[in-house]
Amino acid sequence: MSLLASFLSVVFHALVLIGMSAAVGGLIFLLAVLLPLAKSNSDAQNAIRRSLLILTWGSALLAVAQMLVLLMEPWALADESGVWPIAAFFSTGFAHAGMIHVAFAVALTFSGVWLIKQPASRAAWSTAIAAAILLMVSGAWLVHAVGRLEGTALLMAMTVLHQLGAAIWVGGIIQLLGLWRLTRHNGSPLWPHALARFSPLAVLGVVSLTFCGIYLWWSYIGDWEGLIGTAYGVMVLTKVALLLAALALGAMNFFLTRRWLRLGNTQGIGTRVPPFVEAEFNIVIIILLTAAALTSLPPSIDVAAEKATPAEVWSVLKPGKPRLIPPPRQECLASSRSSFDVFTLHNEFDKRQSEFNHNVSGLLVLIVGLAAVLDRTGKFPWARNWPLLFLLVGVFLVLLGEPNGSPLGYQGFWQTLVIPSVIQHRLATAVVIGLALFEWRVRVGGLAVTRWRYAFPVLCITGGALLLTHSHTLLTIKSQFLIEVSHSLLGFLGVMMGVGRLLELRLPSPANRLPGWLWAMSLVLTGLVLLFYREL
Repeated sequence: MSLLASFLSVVFHALVLIGMSAAVGGLIFLLAVLLPLAKSNSDAQNAIRRSLLILTWGSALLAVAQMLVLLMEPWALADESGVWPIAAFFSTGFAHAGMIHVAFAVALTFSGVWLIKQPASRAAWSTAIAAAILLMVSGAWLVHAVGRLEGTALLMAMTVLHQLGAAIWVGGIIQLLGLWRLTRHNGSPLWPHALARFSPLAVLGVVSLTFCGIYLWWSYIGDWEGLIGTAYGVMVLTKVALLLAALALGAMNFFLTRRWLRLGNTQGIGTRVPPFVEAEFNIVIIILLTAAALTSLPPSIDVAAEKATPAEVWSVLKPGKPRLIPPPRQECLASSRSSFDVFTLHNEFDKRQSEFNHNVSGLLVLIVGLAAVLDRTGKFPWARNWPLLFLLVGVFLVLLGEPNGSPLGYQGFWQTLVIPSVIQHRLATAVVIGLALFEWRVRVGGLAVTRWRYAFPVLCITGGALLLTHSHTLLTIKSQFLIEVSHSLLGFLGVMMGVGRLLELRLPSPANRLPGWLWAMSLVLTGLVLLFYREL
């Protein structure tokens, strides 16, 4: 159960970061973008109210999620009898810092309610600003920097600036989406003007995020081997890859906005830019989820003895002969161990079974991807039914996805569902089956003009998120970390599939052709990674 608590802690921590961005970033957006525009735009008052609602709900989410993070800690530390050390935990400095963080979040929530009722109150604005500053500063006592023996103050300061940059960027994107939904039908010039005004602010946030992030990451990683040879380092690399993708979309928004404003084409801003903002939003949420996962991992410099060498990492990533024949069932029953026994290293049977599951799934996904590529050419009408091939993947995962559970192992189906890794496997299976059914109906026309057409990108992004939070790295055991390398790559490809398909649906033709090929090729690459999956 402690493993489940650890997984939930990552999820709740991600909600803390999302709430922080919506609250603090929302306040900065109000002060720097909306309030200056209120003097010249009659629609600004409704936009300010919407913005304040987002701020209030964001800070409330932060308070609740941070409290849940604190409650997960004594659960994770519970002994074999199930006794939670609540009193002992809440006497620690970490718990005190967390409670202070909750208090400032509550203060910002009440400030938001106050501003909604009295938007002209200087006292309310002053209270909100003070609460936001204290909220940012108090968050520095909840990260890795507090536990360092050297350079603690500088690391904590860099953490605050790093999180502030993220809040400005992510919170601004949330506000822009809310503003666009408010004004998209009335032709108000508020959206393009707000977008133009936010662009330099976003650049400032990204600069702070990136500069401070590089310093923090290298302080916690230490060397190049730590970057590629530990779970922390690989998660940082994944975060960087996602960040680059989000920055590419942000750059498109920036230059398109400047160009169309120069030409006086506000209509183009209203049709072309929002899909890129939506896609950027999806990626930055995954970045926050990845950042939350980093908090559950020890820095690379603290696990020097468990670093994998570049040669060991390459041994996992290099292509080899796929394992497409399962071990005999009697061997499965004889060698199967409890899924609860997470401290036992994988044996040769575990290795063979895992490679078989991944390789067969990869072959099936590769077939699906190639059929999707054929469909994109427009020359093979029958290829539009390619999503149904995903059902084969789902059936395979249901039957053989958990080697220690039924029908291969001795543990029952429901018995294994309290294990985080198994829960994530089953959720991934449900994602695959849902993807097959909904996307097929979209392709044949039944759901093509409904909101269900977004099921494919949503499920792809969800699957990518599950893989990026899926962890075999208890105590950063090297062999378990090497499993994680492929999962991080698969998670990234899943996010790219979802974002590509989302842009294909949202952009007009021919601008949507490149995103269409992006998701199709990401699907093919996913199949190849799984087909040649290896364990050390």
